[in-house]
Amino acid sequence: MKCAVLASFARNVFLVFMILSLGSCFHYRVVNTNNDPSTEYETKVLRSYWWGLVNNPKDFHIPNCKNSNAIDEVNFSQKFGQTLVTLITLGIVNSVEVKWKCHKPCQVVGGGL
Repeated sequence: MKCAVLASFARNVFLVFMILSLGSCFHYRVVNTNNDPSTEYETKVLRSYWWGLVNNPKDFHIPNCKNSNAIDEVNFSQKFGQTLVTLITLGIVNSVEVKWKCHKPCQVVGGGL
């Protein structure tokens, strides 16, 4: 009887360990080849619901890069808590954090026409 309880406990510990280890975070970073940011990081969390059928953030317009018209760096990440929510809801709720920096405006060369 003790062996069966011990085996059941070991199996449950193993399952909890596997569930926690499968739910991980990820980070992707996209950097301009001439990395020269002019702003600090701005952050926004994008969410989609019902496997992208509701509030599917296909397009995200960066509001603060108007003067330079260029993005210097973009980071995409999903933290452990966000991954856990996605796993618990079987993908019904999914979120990703986006961070970005704007590039410095180009210098105007010459004095015009």
